[in-house]
Amino acid sequence: MDHVVPIEGLVLRGTHGPRLSTAGLISAIAIGFVGALFIFITPPMLALMGEGARLSDSQIGYVAAWDINATAVAIGGSTFLLLRWNWRRAVGLALALIALGNAATAFAGNYPAMAAARCIAGLGEGLAIGFAFAALGRARNPDRAFALYLIVGALLGAALLYVLPLAQGHVSPRLLFLANVGLTLLVALGIPAFPNGRRYEDDLPGEGRLDRRLALAALCAVFLIFFAIGAVWSYAERIGSASALDAGMIARGLSAGTLAGVLGAALAGIVPQRVSRVVPLLVASACIIAGFQMLGGQVGATVYLIAIVLILFGWNLAQPLLSGMCSDADSGGRVVCLMGSIQTFGMGLGPALAAPMVAGGSFTGPIWMASIATVAGLALAATGAMLRKA
Repeated sequence: MDHVVPIEGLVLRGTHGPRLSTAGLISAIAIGFVGALFIFITPPMLALMGEGARLSDSQIGYVAAWDINATAVAIGGSTFLLLRWNWRRAVGLALALIALGNAATAFAGNYPAMAAARCIAGLGEGLAIGFAFAALGRARNPDRAFALYLIVGALLGAALLYVLPLAQGHVSPRLLFLANVGLTLLVALGIPAFPNGRRYEDDLPGEGRLDRRLALAALCAVFLIFFAIGAVWSYAERIGSASALDAGMIARGLSAGTLAGVLGAALAGIVPQRVSRVVPLLVASACIIAGFQMLGGQVGATVYLIAIVLILFGWNLAQPLLSGMCSDADSGGRVVCLMGSIQTFGMGLGPALAAPMVAGGSFTGPIWMASIATVAGLALAATGAMLRKA
């Protein structure tokens, strides 16, 4: 089997021994959430930055790009640092950069200062996400660990999305970003429980393997599915507006979709490990494609709500399963860490390629492109699941 490459000091592919304690799981979820906080609550975060530094609409968009691009680069860089850096020191550095970046954001008074502050924060966010993903991949049941991460992130993110607009009129942006610094320092108290990933000889018995075929199939599936989601999800609000739905109807659809996403992640977490991932991935892809197709043409309020619910349910059902597949490909955590960078890139490329297809208010082109990409992603994911079973 020339596609399986031994790596000294790692566990056998697919064996998930006692490598992540309950405290370590909580620490990894908290660190991952702080790293992804900007992504979870982008709209109010950008509004706070614009108010604090008096940025124009275009400058706010560029600030978001600086943060997210820095995050993607740092996640990708984490892939090459997992076997070289002490994981606890790495997440300590990540949280320090996030705290520094948010403190700088609080006092930034113009666009260059704000962009620099968000670059610093983005680098920390990427490191935090990368190492947190690697830690979650070392759980006994990585599918369930990633599902818990998504559930916690979605619930806390939804709560903040509700609270922050209300707090914005009563609390200054500076104070809110300093509160973010306090949250980051609080999460740092859990670093001692975070797995010390370099000490494989102490906590990962046996010889490990990198399954290149499984890794390639899983990563390509992740890219295609996130590419498809990005191509349609980015235009979800515009699709509703083009069908003359009012803001309240669109908001209800998006809110219901968020709750459905929590349900999808929870379902992925309770699927027994003995069950093949092919069946739930098939269900997830069917929901996503059905949701895409329902958004074609003139869309009524009920159809819009159902479509968004199906898309987010399927998306969040698929995510933990794909993450678990990436974890099985390399128990050192590099593949699942690289997954974070690839899914970010896919999400960004989707709307970029969909944009030229949107003409005259018709979204048929992006919808069909996304549906085909989802089918291709499902085929690769199913291939990876069968490779894992073999």
